Amino acid sequence: MLVLEGGAKAGVRAGKDAHVRVVHAPRDGDREIVAQATAAVGAGSRVTVVTADVVLQGRVLAVGAEYVGPTWLLDLL
Repeated sequence: MLVLEGGAKAGVRAGKDAHVRVVHAPRDGDREIVAQATAAVGAGSRVTVVTADVVLQGRVLAVGAEYVGPTWLLDLL
C-alpha cells in the first residue's frame, strides 16, 4: 500500500494497480498511515511501515505494526 498526501495525490490515482494499492489521505498522511495500519493489524495482517519519521514510528508500534527505514526499501530496489 502507498499512502499519498497533498500534491502527490495528483500524480497517481487512488485504487489498486497490479500489486500496489494507492490510498489518498484526506488530511495528513501520517494519520492515514496509522488508520490503515490499525485496520490491517485488526484484520490479522502483519504490517510494516516504511518511514524515517520517529514520531510515526512510535505511532505505528503502538497499534501493533512494525517499521523499517527508507534505506531498507532503497536497498531492495
